[in-house]
Amino acid sequence: MKKLICSLLLLSGLVYAENIEIHGTSTLHDWKMVSNKTDVAFENDGSKITKLNVSVQIKTLKSGDEGLDEKAYDTLKIDRNNVITFKMVDADLAAGTIKGVFKVLDKERTETLKPEVLTLDHVSGSFKVKMTEFGLEIPSVMFGAIKSGDEVTVKYDIKK
Repeated sequence: MKKLICSLLLLSGLVYAENIEIHGTSTLHDWKMVSNKTDVAFENDGSKITKLNVSVQIKTLKSGDEGLDEKAYDTLKIDRNNVITFKMVDADLAAGTIKGVFKVLDKERTETLKPEVLTLDHVSGSFKVKMTEFGLEIPSVMFGAIKSGDEVTVKYDIKK
């Protein structure tokens, strides 16, 4: 019986993120990178979300095109920093918002997210961000003939 109770307590604390996706555009075609390996700390006290921290190792973002992946890793300066993070500051279930700090490289930006799903054990939605706001150079190839758009959409689906 003790083993069963311990196992249930351990399982109740498990968190998994189905995935984090980054969607963008270019002069050639739209693109998407997906990570299924996301580190998440997601806690609640039964009435409110008390912690939601998400980090994505940049190298886990994959598009299915090695050239695109390498260009993205160069743009994100993977040699300087290999993680993108979001740390919750406040969650308001009644208002349907989560406020937190989104960090890429050494640049931080406070975001107020309005997830499509916001419960004590599930947060899902998306937000837009411009690469240049984080000091990132817009990726291009073929001497600028093919260029990415500045704005990307970050989609997330996190369950406890």
